[in-house]
Amino acid sequence: MAILNLDVNAQDLSNLKNTKPIAFGGGLNLQTGYYTMNGAKARQPGFTYLVNGSPTLNVYGVSLPFSFTFSNFQRDFRQPFNQFGISPTYKWLTLHAGYRNLSYSQFGMAGYTLLGGGAEVKLKKIKFAFLYGRSQKAIQEDTSKSIESNLNGINYPAYKRMLTAANIGFGTENNFFDLYFLQGKDDSTSIPVRPVNTLTMPSKNQVLGANSKLSFLKKKLVWTGEGALSVYTRDLAFETIDVDVKAVNTFIKPNISSQLYYALETQLNYTIKNFGIGAKYRKIAPDYKSMGAYFFQSDFEQYLLNMQSNLLKNKIRFSGSAGLQKDNLLNKKIATTSRSIYTCNLSINPTTKLGIDGSFSNFGTSQRSGRKSLSDTSTINQINNSITITPRYLIVKESYVTSWILLLGKQSLNDKNRFTEGYTEVDMIFANLLWMKSITKSNLNYNAGLNYNESKNIAGTIGLLGVMGGISKSWKKDKFNNDFNASLNASSFNNTFNGYVGNMQYNISMKIAKKQNLSLSCNALFNQSKNALAGASFQEYFARINYSANF
Repeated sequence: MAILNLDVNAQDLSNLKNTKPIAFGGGLNLQTGYYTMNGAKARQPGFTYLVNGSPTLNVYGVSLPFSFTFSNFQRDFRQPFNQFGISPTYKWLTLHAGYRNLSYSQFGMAGYTLLGGGAEVKLKKIKFAFLYGRSQKAIQEDTSKSIESNLNGINYPAYKRMLTAANIGFGTENNFFDLYFLQGKDDSTSIPVRPVNTLTMPSKNQVLGANSKLSFLKKKLVWTGEGALSVYTRDLAFETIDVDVKAVNTFIKPNISSQLYYALETQLNYTIKNFGIGAKYRKIAPDYKSMGAYFFQSDFEQYLLNMQSNLLKNKIRFSGSAGLQKDNLLNKKIATTSRSIYTCNLSINPTTKLGIDGSFSNFGTSQRSGRKSLSDTSTINQINNSITITPRYLIVKESYVTSWILLLGKQSLNDKNRFTEGYTEVDMIFANLLWMKSITKSNLNYNAGLNYNESKNIAGTIGLLGVMGGISKSWKKDKFNNDFNASLNASSFNNTFNGYVGNMQYNISMKIAKKQNLSLSCNALFNQSKNALAGASFQEYFARINYSANF
C-alpha cells in the first residue's frame, strides 16, 4: 500500500551521525560546434557554444542544487532550491516541509507540487498521510497584453490556491484499502480586480476516493481497483444553494456552477509460472478534474484484455492484448469516436543460436454521429496496422561473437472513407539485413548491412536501397573509444532513379582524467534529389567538441 511517492529522498534522522556534514559536488560541461548547410534552410547557427554546470551543496544529506547555462541561445542562472523542501524521517514518522511533490492516488493527489507541510505515519498495518499548503500563487492580470498580440509574454492571472490532502490506509502491500480526500480552494480576495480578458474564476474542488488491492490463491489472482468522486465549483462568486443532503450543504456548499464528476478503474490479473491473463476496465467522466493533478484524459470508456505465455522452457514466448475505447459518454459531442486496439508478440527460440521474433498491431479508429449527423466527407474511419518479422542467428565463441539479424516489416494506414483515402493512405515496406562481429580480446567491433525502404502516399512512391557499415574500437580499459559509421542509399521516385542519400558519422572520446572526458563528433549528410516532390537537394555538415567534468 503506497501512501506517498516523493520526488526526493527523505532524510533519515536515525542515521544522521553517519552522514557527512557538508559535501560539494556537481558537474561542468563545455561544448562548441560548427555547422553549415548548403542547398536548404539551415537548422541551427553556424557557430555554437555552450557552458553549463550543476554544482550541488549537500548539508547533512540535504541537497541544495544550483545550475547555470551560458550559450549563444540563452544565459541564465538558476537556484532550484528556491523551491526547497525537506522530509526528515525518524522510525515510523516522516515530516514534510517546503515544496513537496507527492502522489498517493491517480484520481486525487497525483503529483502536484505545493508549498506547505505535513506528516506521514507508517505503523505495522495502518498508514496515514496529511499535507496542507499553497499550490498556486496569486497573479494579477496584465491588461496591457492580450493573447492575440503576445503569445509568449502573457502573464496569465491566477488566484491563490490552498490544498488539503489526506490519506488513510489499512493493510499490507498485497492486501490493503486506502481512503483519500482532497480539497482545493481559491482565495477570491488574493487579486484585487477580477480578470476581464480571460475566463479565470475563483474555484473550489473536493475529491473523495478509495484505492484497494486484494490477492488470492497465493498471490496468483490479484484484483486492484480505484474510484473517485470530484465536486468542482467553477465560480465561488455565485450564492450557495441548498440540496436535500445535509452533509453536502455542510461540507461542499455547492452553487449553480458546481458539478459532480466520477472516475474509476478496476483490473483483475491471474498469473502462474508460465501463463498470465488479465482484464482492465477504465472510465472517466467528461471534464473530470482534480486540483491535485496537472492533467486528466477524460470522457472515455476503455475495455482491455491481455495474455502472456511461456512454453517449452521459454523457447516460445507469446503476449497479446485486445481493447476497445470510445468517448462521448454523455452524447453531447457532434460525433462519437471509437478505437479498437489489437497487439501480439511472438518469440521462438529453438536453440541458443537461432531465433525469430514477430509482432503485429492493429489500431482502428471510427466515428458515428452524435448530437448532429456527420457528412461522409468528414467521418473518420481508419485502420493503422503494422507487422514485423525478425529472424536472428548468433554465434558465440571464446574470442568473438557474431550475429546476423534480418528485419522485415510492413506498415500501412488504410482509410475507409472514400472522400479522404487519397490524401491520408500510406503504405510502407522495409527490409534490413545486419551483420555484426565483436572481437573480445581487442575490443574491436564491425557491422555491415543492406537496407530497402519503399513508401507510397499521395505524392508518389519513394524508394531507398543501399548499404551501411561501421567500425568501433576501445582500448586502455575503455579510456579511449572511437567509432565510424557510414551509409549510402540510392533513391527513386515513382520507380525512376532520383539520386543518392549519404551519411557519415565519426565519434572519438577519451578519459583525460579520473572524472574528466573529452569528445569529438563529426557528421556529414547529403541528399541528391532530381524531383522536388521527393525532397530538396542539400549538404549538411557539423562538428562538435565537448568537455565534461564531475567533481
